[in-house]
Amino acid sequence: MEARRPVPLTHDEWAAETANRTMHGVMHIGGVPDGSGGHRGQMAVLVKPNGRLGALYMLGIEPFRHLGVYPALIRGIGREWERRRRR
Repeated sequence: MEARRPVPLTHDEWAAETANRTMHGVMHIGGVPDGSGGHRGQMAVLVKPNGRLGALYMLGIEPFRHLGVYPALIRGIGREWERRRRR
């Protein structure tokens, strides 16, 4: 059974925690100053495998996370931020 717990949202950051029998993870997404008066998005994903099954699972999906999942997630967040900025 999977558990997901959101961490309190602020005006410029969001975090969520998830856990199941293979892993325990936390994702943090925030806006950080870009030096020109604006902000850029920054994402951190912290993952801890649970046991041998979790270690094998994480090893197997690592390329997909870094080549597909995370870039798509960041693009989607960027589009949403841009849409909100234009309003």
